[in-house]
Amino acid sequence: MLKRYLPTRPTKGRCLLLVLFMLIIYLLDNLPVSKYIDYGIFSNIIKPLLWVLLVFIIWLFPRAHPGIPERTKQNIFWWAVIFSVVYIAVQVCAGLLYGLGKSPFSHSATGILLNVLTVGTMVAGREVARRTITVSLVKKENFIMLIFISLFITLLGYPVSRFTGLKNTEEAVKFIAQYLVPDFCHNLFATYLTFIGGIAPAAAYMGILQAFQWLSPILPNLKWITAALIGIMCPIFFFSVMQSIYLRETKAIKKSERIKENPAGWMVTVILSIGVIWFAVGVFPVYPSVIATGSMEPLIMPGDVILVEKIQKEEDLKKLSEGDIIQFKMEDFLVSHRIIGIVDGKSGRSYRTKGDNNNTPDSDLVLQQNIKGKIVQIVPKIGWPTLLVKQRTDVPLEKVEF
Repeated sequence: MLKRYLPTRPTKGRCLLLVLFMLIIYLLDNLPVSKYIDYGIFSNIIKPLLWVLLVFIIWLFPRAHPGIPERTKQNIFWWAVIFSVVYIAVQVCAGLLYGLGKSPFSHSATGILLNVLTVGTMVAGREVARRTITVSLVKKENFIMLIFISLFITLLGYPVSRFTGLKNTEEAVKFIAQYLVPDFCHNLFATYLTFIGGIAPAAAYMGILQAFQWLSPILPNLKWITAALIGIMCPIFFFSVMQSIYLRETKAIKKSERIKENPAGWMVTVILSIGVIWFAVGVFPVYPSVIATGSMEPLIMPGDVILVEKIQKEEDLKKLSEGDIIQFKMEDFLVSHRIIGIVDGKSGRSYRTKGDNNNTPDSDLVLQQNIKGKIVQIVPKIGWPTLLVKQRTDVPLEKVEF
């Protein structure tokens, strides 16, 4: 069945040439070229020239005309722009909640110019190559081929040292979840965009995301699990919505199916998807957290997810009483223990806490400013995947909670 999607011999040769050329750029970028040439010259001059050369080679190829109406292409382009802006907005909102950090990239006039040159030529070359390969290999909507193309482009975005430098399973899982899988999801969406709308939508989507990453002086500083959730769910959601829009634009949905389709159900799906993202990143007054240790057994077991109601006002602190389970910051860790005493002193109110499974109370009193929230619900065991990437010996057993 896959044969009907395979390219002709001339197309095979062109695709192979593009793949080999991209692999050559990748290998040159990973070889110790500094022994023979200054890496700055290679990165800022030679590598951009190689991407420009790739675009020129593709320009010499015969043009493929998939017959996409101009109006449809324009609509897809603007939807791609909207989706990229929405993704950046979600990232910024999450950053406002969890913290922002200074960009590691140079923002001097020279630095910005070099970033635009190197990243711009890379995005242009990659998107032109993506379009040529996709049009050549995918004649009809074939997600297997789209996945292969997206995976190839995703892997080319990471140096070999990024993979060989992973020291243990925890680092590997975090890298895959925080970077590799989200980048693959973005690339899959971009490949679909280039299949249905040409170069412009995919270039706009990926270009805007890259521009934000490289040119913004302040970037979200998110926990890996939050970054993974946003990076995976957003492009998947965009893909689903874009596919529905494209089917409507091309009238691929039969009238009978449109009549049966319930718009309210589609809207509920959209709202729920957005709500899940917002809930996970802490937009709502209640947020989830995964327990890693047994200090609160048997009430809360390792791998349970707790729902924490944020302490937002001073009145919320006054409502806390003995017996409540609170989440608070202790050094660099978040701890969830029960209040066993309230102490009113000259510097204000503080709380004595203890884990139900611990023999002694916590050594330090909990100050009001260190309290994050009150535990209002426990969901058993659904957080166990998080424990697979957390070594419990990293920190003292009675302190770990994340």
